[in-house]
Amino acid sequence: MNIGVVVDNELNDDKRVLREISILKDNGFKIFVLCFGFDGKAYPEIEGVNVTRIRISRKHKNALFFFQNTIALYEALWSSEIRKFIELNRIDLIHAHDLYMSEAAYTGIKKSKKNIPLILDLHENYPFAVQTYNWTKGFLRRLVSRPEKWSSLEARYLSYPDRIIVLSQEFGEDLRTRYDFLTPEKICPFPNVPDLEHMESFPVDSSLVKFKKKAPVLFYFGVIAERRGIFEALEAFRQVIAGGHKAQLLAIGPIDKKDRERFESYLSIPSLKELIIYIPWINLSELPSYLDASDICLAPFHKNPQHESGVANKIYDYMLGSRPIIASDCRPQKNLIERHFCGIVYNNLPEFHDSIVKLLDEESLRRKMGENGYWAVINHYNTKMVKDDLLSCYKGLTGE
Repeated sequence: MNIGVVVDNELNDDKRVLREISILKDNGFKIFVLCFGFDGKAYPEIEGVNVTRIRISRKHKNALFFFQNTIALYEALWSSEIRKFIELNRIDLIHAHDLYMSEAAYTGIKKSKKNIPLILDLHENYPFAVQTYNWTKGFLRRLVSRPEKWSSLEARYLSYPDRIIVLSQEFGEDLRTRYDFLTPEKICPFPNVPDLEHMESFPVDSSLVKFKKKAPVLFYFGVIAERRGIFEALEAFRQVIAGGHKAQLLAIGPIDKKDRERFESYLSIPSLKELIIYIPWINLSELPSYLDASDICLAPFHKNPQHESGVANKIYDYMLGSRPIIASDCRPQKNLIERHFCGIVYNNLPEFHDSIVKLLDEESLRRKMGENGYWAVINHYNTKMVKDDLLSCYKGLTGE
């Protein structure tokens, strides 16, 4: 059976899509992918996967997407390419990623005159998330991009697919509460769990770590942005240092342009500038080395519908690295951390501060929570343990 995976990025760095492809391929499906290929860029082949790339400049792609809710040329481009993709590869089922690809996939199938099923894979609560992105902020940007329109489009876009994959049981329940046409059979939870074989193939290399471990290290991994809670983390860290505790803060990730000045203001505080290590980017293969050099991991996401749609990749990465987690009380990550006693969940800044102090003072608690998280991933939260959740989404649609 030929599965057509449709994703509007370059594929090679999309961990979730690649994990799903690996599971489907291992279970006998033949995988074809339609994605973007940006001008002048070469891409390594993915073994056993036939990839068709829509060649376009990154600037052109971003412009088309920005104007989608004003002039739907982005959707028209994709529906046309999906039609050709289906016909050329004799696709038996389309697996499209992200809410905004639903109508293009549905229209592309109709244009192909093939009566094939559609699975929609929701990576996030897009109608809420898009309104937090910096490229939609500002009067003129909002006027043109119209991010609020996605809330009114959601019901229609969710009515097209035969199955909907979500990040968590909680997100699926939220959708079913809002839309009575979504039956339990139509919703398939599939979390962002790691591929153990892939992640554990990366060796720990102490030479990668450029700082000397003169004090316990708090580790923040991900985009440096207000919506991700980085400034709460920095403020809690400042208060911890002011209280006389010894610690360092390691932050790894690209900075949102809008938040750069505020982030750099913390780096210039005399009491902190020697204690904050900032690294703009690392390869995923280097993550185990930085986790090994860290003591406590931070996940300070703002509590909102986007961050309550599922557990982020990095939570599982922290757990696999045997490190305790301090996290905000977003429902899915709160449930996970409390279920396995692998960290501390806080509700406000004073609780964030107190959580850091507690774990700095209690090394044995850090070790216990880290071990609990590691074994939870090994025994429950990895692709081998949840692959049936993905495969069940295909049952009744493929005839296999």
